[in-house]
Amino acid sequence: KQYALWMIENGLAFMDDTPQEQMQKERMDRQNSKHRGQSPTEALEYFNLMCSGKKEGKAWCLRAKIDMSSDNGTMRDPVLYRQNTESPHHRSGTKYKAYPTYDLACPIVDSIEGVTHALRTTEYDDRNAQFAWIQRALGLRRVRIQTFARMNFMYTVMSKRKLTWFVDTGKVTGWDDPRFPTVRGVSRRGIDVGALKRFMCSQGASRRIVNMEWGKFWAENKKEIDKRAKRFMAIDKVDHVALTVTNAAGEGMEFLSTDYLPKDPSFGKRLVRIGRRVLLETVDTDGMEVGENIVLTRWGVIQLTKVEGGLEGVHVPDGDVKAARRKLSWLADVPENIPVVLSEFDNLVSKEKLEEDDKFEDFINPNTQAETEVIGDVGLKTLKEHDIIQLERRGFYRVDRPYVNGSKKLMLFMIPDGKKKAMSGLDGKLAHR
Repeated sequence: KQYALWMIENGLAFMDDTPQEQMQKERMDRQNSKHRGQSPTEALEYFNLMCSGKKEGKAWCLRAKIDMSSDNGTMRDPVLYRQNTESPHHRSGTKYKAYPTYDLACPIVDSIEGVTHALRTTEYDDRNAQFAWIQRALGLRRVRIQTFARMNFMYTVMSKRKLTWFVDTGKVTGWDDPRFPTVRGVSRRGIDVGALKRFMCSQGASRRIVNMEWGKFWAENKKEIDKRAKRFMAIDKVDHVALTVTNAAGEGMEFLSTDYLPKDPSFGKRLVRIGRRVLLETVDTDGMEVGENIVLTRWGVIQLTKVEGGLEGVHVPDGDVKAARRKLSWLADVPENIPVVLSEFDNLVSKEKLEEDDKFEDFINPNTQAETEVIGDVGLKTLKEHDIIQLERRGFYRVDRPYVNGSKKLMLFMIPDGKKKAMSGLDGKLAHR
């Protein structure tokens, strides 16, 4: 406030009650306000009226006296101070009745608080001259401005105003919705913090505005989570086929030991149940023939002995894993398996790049979330919230809700891996992104 008063006393600012639309037109036409020549005494009187909170003061605002003929619109006597009695301040409540605008506050605060370089996105370029003028006019220490381009993503809105619309209209569950381009949103989707930092640093502080593909973002994430995502298996609850392994133990009480992470045995081992009856994905069984060798991942080679009227086969202990064409995920059909819900997500916006004159509401994607129920390995019971795993041949997932019981199922959120196609024929219900 003292800086505003100093500007008034030194003829650098004036009070104006010109209606907003008329003021905007005058600035566009480079026409001076009728109050521009008012005396400091008169301006101070109206400034105090504005700060009193009285209704008569609401029409008045403080404007800098810069240059109405400037080609830079932000230098045409911008508003620096205005009354606000409708929205209590989150800290001071209703103590103050008028507040400085960002145009006045930022150059002052940055200077007196010791900021050496103000980092601003390119959309504020026109305001840099205004920022410098206010610091010079008030005799403040100069703050250097480092400009960089904001990061945009395809099929995405980044504006807080537009994102607020999605929250307020119930299109998303909140600011941590996994479809949101917020830190909380991508964290819930499954981003690794280290990968996020590396991705941001790799972009640098370029002034060139680009539209990034989400695939590059998630590909960087995959490099990190692939090092520690423990491997499990799950089979579609509805779309599966039973295979009888005639020479396996009948009750499903036998186990085999396998690494949580085949590339890094230091992560330990887990037990996998095996039995006579195992479940396969239906899509994996198309075109199977009698005599064909298939591989049940982590178990071994099964030679098919029957295809029509139900699949049957025998386990071949010394079978050639590399020679088999099909390497399949599977589960022993045992009561201990648990129900799991897989959630996958798509972009909230259906247009790759929204133009300035586009109404984003006209390009809302109506189908952005899909769920698939699967039967999961009993080992999934041990998972905790935020754990990241890989379901073999399906992809990477983050635990959004741990398993509690049959009615409170394990909830897994699919994590994109940067590829346009799934790692197998198990594509899911939405686009792989």
